[in-house]
Amino acid sequence: MKANQIAGRCVLAVVFVYLLIQIYYLYNHIMPFADKEPWRDFVCLFLIQSVFFAVCIFAVFVFLFLQQFIHDNTSPFETLLVVNSDGKIKREVLLSDKHSFLITGAKNGKDIFVESIYNSESSRHLYGVCNLVKGCWYFEVMSKGRPVGLKRGCENVIYRLKEGMLYRLTAADVLYADTYKIVMSERKVTGVPQE
Repeated sequence: MKANQIAGRCVLAVVFVYLLIQIYYLYNHIMPFADKEPWRDFVCLFLIQSVFFAVCIFAVFVFLFLQQFIHDNTSPFETLLVVNSDGKIKREVLLSDKHSFLITGAKNGKDIFVESIYNSESSRHLYGVCNLVKGCWYFEVMSKGRPVGLKRGCENVIYRLKEGMLYRLTAADVLYADTYKIVMSERKVTGVPQE
């Protein structure tokens, strides 16, 4: 599928360049010498058609660029859930307008928070930072004292994450910080109790 998209875009690019060359040639080399009326009308019509098709192809490229830009800046997940050891959802954070956030915790390890990078509480322990890059969430561990774990999909193993490394998060992944689970959710959960 990706190869077909790249091939289609290359064909469009080649046609666009060809049309630009054709427009330049018609306007600068043919039009000045087309003195007679039928021949001049024919050249004008051909020039107008070339400009029209070039503008259409350019519009397609602008649309594809905007679509890619929106995709790269939109979270694939709708919410982030913080779940305690009893399996209760303690917090639900909407991700639709976020591009980065911190995962912090109380010093005693009994609570987890999702905070803005710009308005974080300095008294809390920092577990790590999540950043949205080209439509994917990446988690980087910043915790020195407390371990952070990651369970990948259906695996029954929780991996201890290394400080300073980036980990790409998918819908099936679960982050562990102290006794809490942090889960990315693709659909909105309604009626979630908040503390």
